[in-house]
Amino acid sequence: MSNAGSASSLHWQAVSPWALVYFVVHFMVRVIRDGIFNLLPITIVFVTQVENKLFWGQIAGAVALVALLIYSFLYYKSFRFCISEEHEILLKKGVFKKERLTLKFARVQNVNIAEPFYFTPINLVNCIFDAAGSVAQEVVLPGITKEHAQQMRKQIFAYKAQQQDTVTDNVDHQVTAQSSLFISNKEIAKFGLISNMAILAFAAIAPFINVVIDFLEQKLIAKMEGFYQQELGIVANAAMFAVITLIVLLVIIAVLLSVGMSLIRFYNYELYFKGQKFKRIAGLLERHQLSMSLDKVQSIVIKQNLVARLLKRFTVECLQASSGGMVAGVAAKNNKQTLLLPVLNAAQVNSVCQWIYPWFNSKNLAFTGAERALLYKNLVFYALLPSILVFVFCLVAEFNMWLSLGVFVAFSGLVTLSYQRYGYYLHEDNGRYYMVVRKGLIGVHYRVFELYKTQSARSISTYLMRRSGLKSVCIQLASGYAFMPYIKQQDADFIIDFILMQVESDPRSWM
Repeated sequence: MSNAGSASSLHWQAVSPWALVYFVVHFMVRVIRDGIFNLLPITIVFVTQVENKLFWGQIAGAVALVALLIYSFLYYKSFRFCISEEHEILLKKGVFKKERLTLKFARVQNVNIAEPFYFTPINLVNCIFDAAGSVAQEVVLPGITKEHAQQMRKQIFAYKAQQQDTVTDNVDHQVTAQSSLFISNKEIAKFGLISNMAILAFAAIAPFINVVIDFLEQKLIAKMEGFYQQELGIVANAAMFAVITLIVLLVIIAVLLSVGMSLIRFYNYELYFKGQKFKRIAGLLERHQLSMSLDKVQSIVIKQNLVARLLKRFTVECLQASSGGMVAGVAAKNNKQTLLLPVLNAAQVNSVCQWIYPWFNSKNLAFTGAERALLYKNLVFYALLPSILVFVFCLVAEFNMWLSLGVFVAFSGLVTLSYQRYGYYLHEDNGRYYMVVRKGLIGVHYRVFELYKTQSARSISTYLMRRSGLKSVCIQLASGYAFMPYIKQQDADFIIDFILMQVESDPRSWM
């Protein structure tokens, strides 16, 4: 009787009719992202076998568009939500398969507000409830007013604060200093040079690469070859110059594409830190607002690749918990709830990290490096052996023998750089213990975390390592892992024992 009474008292609400636009865009993206490989055989048959491609392509496109609009409309009509008296978010949705989802306030980690460009003129937003730091656990309420979204956000965090007996920045009477960071769009464009967004975009069109190459060969390479022959008088190598020109153009397009994607994602980047909570606002087509509590940050990753090193810039990631065991780092990076600071200079890196770890200063980190046995082992396996193979190949193929020496020198340099990058640093601050682990090659990669957030720690040693009194240490976190190779056995045992003591003795929750 009580369940029936409570069910009948629920006040189900519908989202704005403008949410239909969101559903159309959402399902269109899902079809393109998830259905493109399933439709690949049909696409290949269509491209290779169908004669009147334009006509049948228009018919197929029209049918798909009508089906998409009908499905989106039916989905919108069935979409209902409500907030129950038991502090739950209830959601009903589905067309062919009806679903009812219940999300308790206590399980909500973040409440983010996204403002797509098509909602901006009518003051509507998407309210996103993140339940476990993963996309699969998201609940999205599209097309609601910004005031309603902010009200639900305050209601949820006020309830969580009451349950945990903590004070959050959602309490209006609390006065807390606010720190902020703004990244200019000129700096965001540099992230396009640093990141691999263009590579990901080209990977998406990989199934159609043969069609693209055939088109370029007929329309572009032949014309450039003729230009080099007639205008510049280059006949013998005209085809080679045409191919080189095409490659240069593709690289330029890739760079421009990566810069454009970066600006779309991080346009007018704003970051605020107040009351132990981050708030990030960024985006061109969709002004996405992401919130993250400081205690949810499992580790901070600071990285700098070759291009970033030339530009003297770093990328910082504040990672939340993610599933996946040893591949948890990949899951954390793919998690769109990860707080990413795309491009910072050294001073900004120290400033932002000090919001979380006040002691942090990259210039004062005294790292303990790996033992020289690691260098000797890597020189043998990754420099000497490849150079011997190249020497044998040159001997058989009658190439210049000095090539093997060049390979040995180049690989030895890379091995030495990698060896010099490895290091770890332990720090104590006000009774709390932290670790910074460094690695890299030409660039550098730092991982900063508090010891009590470790999930497990183990040592690895081979027969030769045991003979030399050495071990490698692997520390598993909820957002990836840290690895320290070839350190002294007593140091490795101390690190593992000390970490386990911190995990067992610290009562704080890190989830």
